[in-house]
Amino acid sequence: MAIVGQINASPSISIAFKTLATTAIQRSERGTVCLILQDTKAAEKWYTFKTIADVETEKWDKDNIKYINLAMHYGAFKILIRVIQNGEDTSKVLKDLEMRKFNWLAYPKALETEDQTVVNWVKQQFGNTGTIGKTVKYVSSFADKTDHVAIVELANGGTYKSIYGDFTAQEYTVAIAGLIAGMPLNRSVDNYTMSDLKSVEDYEPKLGKFSLYNDEEVVKVNYGVNSKTTFDSTWKKDTRKIKVVEGMCFIVDDIRDTFKNYWLGKYINDYDNKMNFCSNITKVYFKEMSPNVLNGDYDNKVEIDIEAQKKVIITDGLEVNSMTDLEILQYPTGDDVYLTGDVRFVDTMASLSLTMTM
Repeated sequence: MAIVGQINASPSISIAFKTLATTAIQRSERGTVCLILQDTKAAEKWYTFKTIADVETEKWDKDNIKYINLAMHYGAFKILIRVIQNGEDTSKVLKDLEMRKFNWLAYPKALETEDQTVVNWVKQQFGNTGTIGKTVKYVSSFADKTDHVAIVELANGGTYKSIYGDFTAQEYTVAIAGLIAGMPLNRSVDNYTMSDLKSVEDYEPKLGKFSLYNDEEVVKVNYGVNSKTTFDSTWKKDTRKIKVVEGMCFIVDDIRDTFKNYWLGKYINDYDNKMNFCSNITKVYFKEMSPNVLNGDYDNKVEIDIEAQKKVIITDGLEVNSMTDLEILQYPTGDDVYLTGDVRFVDTMASLSLTMTM
């Protein structure tokens, strides 16, 4: 969103969320996983696959076939692959990724320095001020104390024993990215059974760490958290849960895409059309998002941002105190649309507290 008085070179769409105290079940079972791979056989820079049957195995290194299988195992909608070309460094690859749309990123063969470059890029692309930019998230085994909602730190070390072979922790980040991208609306990754794994090295759960545990003869997710460990009025404590951030990102992408595809450049920016856009979100989209994503008992809504409207009026040299609320809301804002939202998310059950009196 443009700062009041700022001139944009192109149309700008920005949606900021001030999260409430509840959580969200993600809606990204149609999520896309992007893999950064090194391959001696792959001839192209970009590949897209929806099923393992689409992959011509003889045209890929054996390790990369295993990574693709891992990424697809838990139902990700699509796999986008960026093959590193000769002489390319990580920064060049990431620059290309800025022009592509995907949800989760994994770099199984990354060195620790390369991984840090990716972490920094994801944090910059996503943002950390409450305004969500590119809704890309990254799974890393090297990262530590990144304290960011878009970074998941896979904590278990050692060898991951999978039906597809043995993997290091960094290699297995591919499976975690695919798992989260493939989650349906009605559940989270908490306590999810990792059906490809035979065993994993034990790890004592810690805040900000995504870990797995051996439960009898299966391996399960301990708690579906990202690396966020410090909180404020914007990033409240529930945003440490992956499902919360997935819900936020899904809604941001949906509203942003709808505005771009159906509203941008097609409607006069007046009060009636702004109200119509808000009504479409509040009365149609938000209703469909409950009860699986948004709380159906809460007054989830989007409306014209009266405080932003006041700033426009002041910038134009006018006095807002003499205007009614309706006059402020109706004041023309050029091609900028200033909206504000208030939503509450829902969650699946995780922690139980039961007191029994005898």
